[in-house]
Amino acid sequence: MFFYRQSHNLKILPKHISLYCPPTPTYKIGRAKLISNIANIGGRHSLVLRDQTRGFKAHYMFKQQERSFSTSGVMAAPPAASLTDAVVAAMKTLFPEELADSAWDNTGLLLGQAPLPPSQKTEKEVGSTVLLTNDLTSAVVDEALQERAKMIVCYHPVIFRPLKSLTTKDPMQTLLLRLAAERISVYCPHTAMDAASGGLNDWLCDILLDGEHQVKRTVVQPISRPLPEGHEYTGYGRTVELGRPVTLQTLLKRLSAGIGDQRYMMIALPPTLKGLTNTQEISKVAVCAGSGADVLKNTDAQVLVTGEMAHHYALRHTQLGQIVVTVFHSNSERKYLETRLKPMLEVELETTAFGDTRVIVSKADRDPYEVIDVRDLA
Repeated sequence: MFFYRQSHNLKILPKHISLYCPPTPTYKIGRAKLISNIANIGGRHSLVLRDQTRGFKAHYMFKQQERSFSTSGVMAAPPAASLTDAVVAAMKTLFPEELADSAWDNTGLLLGQAPLPPSQKTEKEVGSTVLLTNDLTSAVVDEALQERAKMIVCYHPVIFRPLKSLTTKDPMQTLLLRLAAERISVYCPHTAMDAASGGLNDWLCDILLDGEHQVKRTVVQPISRPLPEGHEYTGYGRTVELGRPVTLQTLLKRLSAGIGDQRYMMIALPPTLKGLTNTQEISKVAVCAGSGADVLKNTDAQVLVTGEMAHHYALRHTQLGQIVVTVFHSNSERKYLETRLKPMLEVELETTAFGDTRVIVSKADRDPYEVIDVRDLA
């Protein structure tokens, strides 16, 4: 869902994939602040993102009310007994675990909250903190402890393969032991968030559209098994056909601004293009957050946008006349936590006993790679 201003109406692109959705609704919001073109806002980008996040939260509250009205005849689920239960229920609503690629992925509640000793009184969890992060690192765990977080939502799984032991010899196991000792639970959505309608890949499409009209948005790899209501036609990766062709330079500026003013990207150009100053207009783009080589390998889009792609995959696409854009793996994912997940989770929790929960985005979380110029080295 992407927001842009037209007169005094806030235009909202559908949460669900446009190919299967009714016409775009318009909601009257009065004289709200102008949401500027995200590719040309310079130093005001953080302010505009905050405005967008507030607007997104307001709209998501409206959509949640619609959902509650449509399901009012269904028996309500029992109230969550703990903050962990409430957050898990909210995440399952937003990103059903059935969407995850269980053939290799590991999603869900991967670290539960350790029980208190029988002699110790139950801690009150009202007014607690939930920390959102893309990856779990020692710096993120330190931050969680400093912020007195009771739960972490970590996009990437903290456990991928079955464990035969749990010791301090492995860095990730050490972090899990630290969290368990502090009774901090960890939930990991990963590919469920990728595939979900309104999830990571739809967010990337919205960034590239920059509020402009799309002809069609489709799923690259649809999920064939039965899926929950509202996610029936979803899957991994997206292709989006632009209503008005744009240059590659425009797409790159939009992408940079949308993922957090990313300054450096890697571009693989086909042999027919000698540089970025002479590129054809782009009308069809494919996106896949993270590592998109397998998902995007058969797409016919002119431009492929992903976090990372192996050498031979990229080489093959350039020989087919396609352009590959990579921004480093986690940089294609991280900003989603702030602009989409945070307001969505806040709204979901507001109707529970944990409505005053503070949801924060990690400041310590970062991509492990940095780009350096060796000429600057001493």
